[in-house]
Amino acid sequence: MEEKIIELDANDIDNLDKETESKKLKDDTLVNYKRKYKRSRILNIVLSIVIVLILSVLTIFSLLVYTFYRNAKPFFRGLLGKNFSIASVSQLSKNNAIDLEKFTTKLAFIDDVINIMYYYDKDNSKIEDAMFSAYAKSLGDKYAEYFPRKEFEEFTEKTTEGVYYGIGCLVNQDRKTKDCIVNTVYENSPAEKGGVMKDDIFVSIDGVNVRGSDLEDIISKIRGEEGAKREIVVYRPSIDQNVSLTVYCGKVDIKLVSSEIYEGNIGYLNVDEFTGKASSQFKEEINKLLKQNITGLIIDLRSNPGGELITVCEMMDYMVKDKDGKYTMNQKEEVFDVGKTLLVYIKEKDEIVDAAYAEDRHEVDIPIVILTDQGTASAAELFTECLRDYNKATIVGTRTYGKGVVQNIIPYEDGSAIKFTVSEYFPPSGYSIDIKGIIPDYSLDYAGIEVNYDEENHIVIYEDNTMTVFNRDGSIMNEVILPKATESDIATSSDIEEEHIENLKIYDDDNEFLNEDWFVELDGKYDDKQLLQAIVILRQNQ
Repeated sequence: MEEKIIELDANDIDNLDKETESKKLKDDTLVNYKRKYKRSRILNIVLSIVIVLILSVLTIFSLLVYTFYRNAKPFFRGLLGKNFSIASVSQLSKNNAIDLEKFTTKLAFIDDVINIMYYYDKDNSKIEDAMFSAYAKSLGDKYAEYFPRKEFEEFTEKTTEGVYYGIGCLVNQDRKTKDCIVNTVYENSPAEKGGVMKDDIFVSIDGVNVRGSDLEDIISKIRGEEGAKREIVVYRPSIDQNVSLTVYCGKVDIKLVSSEIYEGNIGYLNVDEFTGKASSQFKEEINKLLKQNITGLIIDLRSNPGGELITVCEMMDYMVKDKDGKYTMNQKEEVFDVGKTLLVYIKEKDEIVDAAYAEDRHEVDIPIVILTDQGTASAAELFTECLRDYNKATIVGTRTYGKGVVQNIIPYEDGSAIKFTVSEYFPPSGYSIDIKGIIPDYSLDYAGIEVNYDEENHIVIYEDNTMTVFNRDGSIMNEVILPKATESDIATSSDIEEEHIENLKIYDDDNEFLNEDWFVELDGKYDDKQLLQAIVILRQNQ
């Protein structure tokens, strides 16, 4: 192959050197740019990752803080309530406070005058207790109460898992008279041995008059260590006189829930209270009935005074299904857990502070009838309305007591304490139980007569042109002979009846079962027409 030789002169070489140098400069610049771009890209990626991590941590932290605040707020409020000090209260209480300077000046003047001029001796501790007691009563809160040190020590005796030390009887309170009435005397209890009887009304305990006292106060007084002596005076309606009894406190093992099966394979549960072992006994008795293939269930809550919120929530949870969003689907997420089965929520003033939901994955899916009366109160009312809200139960009986508020007890450093209402609880529907109580679906008395109610929650029965108003213990409070009904009277009466749901009663002429053998047999067996109505409802659903 022939080789060609290219000759370059000096100018050509100089130009070539310049081109080579220029190309090298460009290459170096490009390499540097690429290096800088690569470093910049890596830095941007690292910064992006760091920013994402920081935002994620902040988001998670915010959610944790919100969740903690939401869940812990009621707890810390309760904790704060149990550990109030003079300093903390002074800082928290600024609005609507009493003018203490003016008050103490006036009190000092009165005390000086009494010390100088009063003829008799005075007991300063009694005066102080009376002043604090008057403060509590002046709030207008019927559940507010001041406890001197000794009374508070007695009050704080607690039941534990269905076993407690006391006299062993179940007590309810008449809403109007505030009389505390013995509803149940437990078998083999100190109360039974000491002569306490059902329907007795407490007059005094250890020489202290308790007529009109708060129910919880009386309950605390009939509790005590084993062997503690209680001198009790009761009024016994059956003989229309007071009876003096000496009862010694002892260990009482309470069977809070009992069951049996009625004709037609209908289960029956009686629940005395929503305390202690009630939840475990309730589940045990229901499961025992379900294993016997019952077709319906009667839950008797008559004269049930209520109990503990946590206990009744466990029992409601056992009855209803989870994830029923009937009362939470249209609510705000920051208030309720959307889609869950709401059992109860609690409000303090205008703010919802806590709520409970079904979560045990269990449901009792058979027809249910709940029996109520004027002694059905507090947690028992919540249980009743919750099941009705979810269309789980029909209510038979009379209007319930009407207690839907919660009290806090704030102790003081000297051993005394004050109790007052701090919140209200609501069933899923938001219906306010307090004062109004719950109107049954079938509103009738023990004898099967339809009833109405006055403003004070007394049972009112209209029969043969006579209006009879009954006390809580069944005694007649007032009896009025009515004039012959006019068209306006009939209209007024129908307006009153609209307060509760109208259903066919047992003895309506349209009921074809009245002459059937099964009903004739039951009608002759049970004097309790509320119970009979419940059986009829469940038999008709079979």
